[in-house]
Amino acid sequence: MSRGKLRILKQRRASTQSTMKITKAMEMVAAAKANKIVKDIQALKDYAYYAEKVIKKLSPVEDSIYTSKKPGTLIVTVTPDMGLCGAFPMELAKEAMNLANKTEDFVGFVNIGTKGEIELKKTGKLILSRTKLYDVPTQENAEYVLDDIIDIIEEKGIGKVKVVYGAFKNALVQKPEIVDLLPVSFEGKNESRYEYEPDSKELFEEAAYLYLLSKMYMILYETKISELYARKNAMHNATDNAKNLIEKLTLAYNKARQASITQELIEIVNGAQALQEE
Repeated sequence: MSRGKLRILKQRRASTQSTMKITKAMEMVAAAKANKIVKDIQALKDYAYYAEKVIKKLSPVEDSIYTSKKPGTLIVTVTPDMGLCGAFPMELAKEAMNLANKTEDFVGFVNIGTKGEIELKKTGKLILSRTKLYDVPTQENAEYVLDDIIDIIEEKGIGKVKVVYGAFKNALVQKPEIVDLLPVSFEGKNESRYEYEPDSKELFEEAAYLYLLSKMYMILYETKISELYARKNAMHNATDNAKNLIEKLTLAYNKARQASITQELIEIVNGAQALQEE
């Protein structure tokens, strides 16, 4: 084998080693961020749970946007702003598009995140897209998104909102999930012994908004955790693949180098024999 081909193998191996260092570093960064913010998810779940308990104690207001059953469904898709997390962003966009195809009164999409915007723009049904709102979502981010959603349903006179987001099952499993955001569902009416101050309608409006805010905050936060773990897993797989490729390139390089040395020795021996025969 020529020295040029040996040099190419050596360069490919060096390039793959550099890539492996990057993927390993990205895996460690994603793992560190995920471990840092996953600790707060239980507190958010508890807050959302008690917010739901409060809203269940109230009588629903029939003429409220939170209980309206007007035709028309808005689909909100929460996706990552960054890539390098495997098929996770694409799975979220596909789930949203599949849901739209199954929904008879589908009106359009509201998208959160750059990766979803890329795919949903192709449908021609993207009403609004917000990108790069946060690194780690806060309550203010959730309020901003929720206000956007409320403005759209009021403008278009629709009553139903479904959200596609990345559900965090565990460190290895993150998958798309669909939740109904609006209308708010109720299991029963309030008990007569409760008295309200201010009046029940005003209290219901405020409680319903806070309930939806806690739900939206939970959705944004859980999707972010899922994104980080999906990136960690993708970078771990990429690092393993790089290791395997380096081993194969090293083996190919050593074989080629041995073959080159053997060929040179053969040429030297043949040359020496030719001189002796002369």
